[in-house]
Amino acid sequence: MSIPEPASAWVEQYSKSDRDRDDNFFVMMDYEREMREEDPDKAIDLIVEILKIESNPALLALLAAGPLEDVISMETIDRIEREALADKRFHDLLGGVWYYRASDELKARLDALVGENRW
Repeated sequence: MSIPEPASAWVEQYSKSDRDRDDNFFVMMDYEREMREEDPDKAIDLIVEILKIESNPALLALLAAGPLEDVISMETIDRIEREALADKRFHDLLGGVWYYRASDELKARLDALVGENRW
């Protein structure tokens, strides 16, 4: 499956109210977890693709506090920094990430990147 397809599916599933969600919502959650664990770069690709098609602040908050927050690690920070420098929307999305439990080194890099851009 190419990245635009799951990006559209993510927006569709997370746009639904809790009572309107079906099994596809849980399939999407499993897909996100598998990508994060097995191919974090692909998980970041998904986040970038979602940013291309979505501007709803509520959905962006879910994107920041969910997939983006979950994929940030020492293994992905170089890519996160590159994306943030190349894409203002990605940089802005980092403002919605909580990383207080990150290692001191990761916190320092995120602090330098996010600056005063916290939500």
